[in-house]
Amino acid sequence: MTAAAGKRVALVLAGGELPLDHLLPALLSATGPVVAADGGLRHAARLGLEPDLLVGDLDSVTADVLAAHPALPVDRRPVEKDELDLELALAAAARLGATSARVIGAFGDRLDQSFAALLIASRRVMAEPAFPVSLHAGRHEGHVAAAGRRLRLSAAAGSTVSLLALAGDATVSTEGLRYPLERDPLPFGVGLGVSNELVGSQAVVTCHEGLVAVLLVLRSP
Repeated sequence: MTAAAGKRVALVLAGGELPLDHLLPALLSATGPVVAADGGLRHAARLGLEPDLLVGDLDSVTADVLAAHPALPVDRRPVEKDELDLELALAAAARLGATSARVIGAFGDRLDQSFAALLIASRRVMAEPAFPVSLHAGRHEGHVAAAGRRLRLSAAAGSTVSLLALAGDATVSTEGLRYPLERDPLPFGVGLGVSNELVGSQAVVTCHEGLVAVLLVLRSP
């Protein structure tokens, strides 16, 4: 699968865990540029992708993985840099014409990298609300909803949905969750929004004020 010219939804390959197999077909339906963030290049062969660009300091990508992509353009950065490779990859996806991005392998066994991925997506959405970023790994999925955004979720009934205010207090409404909210306050630093649940296969989260992380633990269909 390769990126088609003129399309808009980017795939960014990060170095964490791949989503579960049954989730991949929908995720790989993205129709924009494919950007590998350093060691995320190792996922390309497994996913049947030929990236349009490799970005990063290349401290995590092995020689044999690089050799499998001899014609791949590389934007190599110094090891001692201020940005994480994921930040660079998202910026590159936007430069290549994408208007949103799905990060495949967003989370792994390092808490700092996983938390950074969520905050990087949050900052991107705050700076460019029209450039949504979703995060995918294993059975986990993450989104960031800024004020005024209506986020539609699609997952198996019984999947866990947690809402966390990211930048001060937020105000949120939900549809399709077991414990509904209707313009209810979601204070920063509390667990009020944790461990809600999809009643059916569709739900909607609307952020009226603030910035909200929407985190899913997906059930198998």
